Amino acid sequence: MRVVMLSKACIVGAYQRKLEALASLAPELELTVLVPPYWQDERGRIPLERAHTHGYTLRVLPMRFNGQFHLHYYPDLRAALRELRPQLVHIDEEPYNLATYHANRVARHLGARTLWFSWQNLHRRYPPPFSWLERYNLRHTDYALVGSQTAAAVWRAKGYRGP
Repeated sequence: MRVVMLSKACIVGAYQRKLEALASLAPELELTVLVPPYWQDERGRIPLERAHTHGYTLRVLPMRFNGQFHLHYYPDLRAALRELRPQLVHIDEEPYNLATYHANRVARHLGARTLWFSWQNLHRRYPPPFSWLERYNLRHTDYALVGSQTAAAVWRAKGYRGP
């Protein structure tokens, strides 16, 4: 199975361990992880670490609005997904983020299934445009992956109906 994961978190070497483990447990998996060259936050610029990269491909994509948690996205994503032809795109972002919306639209247009990830365990209402992005992603994704039972309950209450 061809899987592309889009993740700003995986610029951190320690977070790449799970990708190596996944690749070693599933040799039939063709995993490509797309990351920005760095992430900008209040601590400054956090550069990409290539610490644990065996068994999968770690590829850099430019990011627009780097450092903006809810407004960043990857302008070259469409070209990358056309080239990689994934069957599944794992979007390692909350469903109310622009990056999730953008990746979900691009992936689905190219025929890939999608999933997003969430730790959100509080039932919050977001103002537009985030509420619009969230509503689209709740209705137009194939899978949701959550970090806790509480997060699962939040997304069910908000209308997610998939597995």
